[in-house]
Amino acid sequence: RRRRRRARAARRGSGGTEVTYTDSAIRPMASPPQKKPAPVGRNTALTDVIALDCEMVGCGEDGKRSVLARVSVVNEDGNVVLDTFVAPGERVVDYRTRVSGVRPSDLQHAPPFKEIQKKMADILRGRVLIGHALRNDLKCLLLDHPKSMTRDTATYRPLTRPLRANERMHDKKNGIARGRGSRSLRELCAQHLGLEIQAGEHSSVDDARAALLLYRKCAVAWERELRTAGAGERRKKSASQEETKNKRRERDDDDDDDDER
Repeated sequence: RRRRRRARAARRGSGGTEVTYTDSAIRPMASPPQKKPAPVGRNTALTDVIALDCEMVGCGEDGKRSVLARVSVVNEDGNVVLDTFVAPGERVVDYRTRVSGVRPSDLQHAPPFKEIQKKMADILRGRVLIGHALRNDLKCLLLDHPKSMTRDTATYRPLTRPLRANERMHDKKNGIARGRGSRSLRELCAQHLGLEIQAGEHSSVDDARAALLLYRKCAVAWERELRTAGAGERRKKSASQEETKNKRRERDDDDDDDDER
């Protein structure tokens, strides 16, 4: 009985409210982030669901143009299926090491962009892609991916909604307590997973795993919403097609009446 009481207490937040996750609500963790993302299974194969993150360096005269320097892909269990540095093919002005973690030595013998781009195109084909702000990653890869096969944690409303006052964490040191507007991957992980990422140099493997874990946390509700939205779109399309057919029939009937006259 004491163990059960302690277990219940461990699941409760500082205000005594039990913290749980369901398939219809995304609630923040009550405790501060303490660990990094890790694989959740042993499967190392390339699965139908993958997560992607890229690191960029700065090129161009002012070093502000982002160019791919590292790409990481993990499978549905969070195990790495691709992690490689990429030779930009042009002079790097700013390695952005403080954020990207990329150093000149990392790119000296890295494979060329075209090789990695082709490999990524093959990996993406027919697979559900998870990530945070995927538009940036796909842009630096010069690739597209169907919207229906994309799950972006930066645009999923239950994650990006502003936090209410009682949901905001008091981790001012790490900038987690803002609670307004769409939030960074780091903040989402702290709030919803109790994980710490990007405390220093970024790791594209950690970030890909983090996005995957966020998706897994709300996958049931997310996929249900997509199915419902898809069914609604199909109904609208069917109704529009039927309306077009009816108008065509009416036009044909009018033409027949004119011929009889």
